[in-house]
Amino acid sequence: MTPPTVTRQVHYHHSSDRGAALIAARYVGDGLRREEYLCYEGRSDWTTHRSRRTSDDNGRTWSDWRLLHSAWPVQNGFTKREEARAWCFDPVGGKSLDFVFQRLLPSQGDYPMEEYVGRADHSFWRQSDDEGRSWGALHQFRYEEGPEYDPENWGRREFLGSNRTFGSYCAIPTRSGTVVYPCSEIPMRLDEETVDGVICFVGKWDVEKQTYIWEKSQPICVPHRLSARGLLEPSVAELSDGRLWMVMRGSNRTFQGDDWTGTVDNPGRKWMSLSVDGGRSWSPVTDLRYDTGEQFCSPSAFAKLLRHSRTMKLYWFGNICRGPSRGNRPRHPLYIAEVDESTPSLKKDTLAIVDDRDPVADSDVLQLSNFHLLENRQTGEIELYLTRYGERESSRTHADAYKYTIELQAD
Repeated sequence: MTPPTVTRQVHYHHSSDRGAALIAARYVGDGLRREEYLCYEGRSDWTTHRSRRTSDDNGRTWSDWRLLHSAWPVQNGFTKREEARAWCFDPVGGKSLDFVFQRLLPSQGDYPMEEYVGRADHSFWRQSDDEGRSWGALHQFRYEEGPEYDPENWGRREFLGSNRTFGSYCAIPTRSGTVVYPCSEIPMRLDEETVDGVICFVGKWDVEKQTYIWEKSQPICVPHRLSARGLLEPSVAELSDGRLWMVMRGSNRTFQGDDWTGTVDNPGRKWMSLSVDGGRSWSPVTDLRYDTGEQFCSPSAFAKLLRHSRTMKLYWFGNICRGPSRGNRPRHPLYIAEVDESTPSLKKDTLAIVDDRDPVADSDVLQLSNFHLLENRQTGEIELYLTRYGERESSRTHADAYKYTIELQAD
């Protein structure tokens, strides 16, 4: 692969009062209608001042920013964070689909994540017939018995403890006419351990019922000796031969209290599994490798997959370390690589750096992760939106949101 051309520009500046700027960018529908969401992170994993703007001409002109809320809502002592984490357009049903992550915290105030241990995460879906101008009701993803979400009473103990999932950042329509959405942090028993695994929900539009019917897949997991925090934040792609390929985050460190402790006997990997039946069952989990057979090190951070509509090639985006990782770090450099779909694996000779730490300008805790990704439907350029946490020594939250434009070169 001829190395791509990458340009980087500040898309939105951080706020000294509100914190790091975060941008989520997406298409809604199958045309040129786009949305951007802006929020700020003043404390780790907690955002405020969420706003939205829209464009009907592929980003040439935009509406004004509209504030959705300055703080997440509170009910009976519970704080609720609720936002779309993944989305896609289903050509079979003709619907735009949102996949909504919900986190309930039994606390309130400026930073309820201080009670993070008591959180309850759930996943939902909703549909739109008008490119996101209006949305239908939320429907919960369920894999076990238990009460459904009650908007009038968030904190029911039975609801909080059942069907817990951490929704992923990926949903795809398949050539067979289904939609596949993976979720992680499914509690499972494996060899006398309780581990967090992954499950996929496979949906199909039902014309008679005028809704999506979902079935759950076989769950997959690994023992703690391979990934101390289980399998996390899966990304799914359909390979050229029709198989589904899932890539997952793991971790080689355990987390106890406020400290990272206890090394697991591996240097940090990305994990993968394959499905030959549309995501209903999955092969045993193995580590992702180069097409040469070599292993590589990767921190505990998600990766994403994107098939380019013009080259028709599948690309992987993620962090590869120059040595063993230590839990979540280091989250640099950020790479793009072409996928060998027969294996599948990363073609080593196609590795190209999207961004890396500047040893002079950037702090040593720079993170080049947690990004949004899309292909511009008119130009074919890949757009990647990322907040460069740790770019300034002064504060982690003094981080700007950047737009990277990646232009793939003809071979």
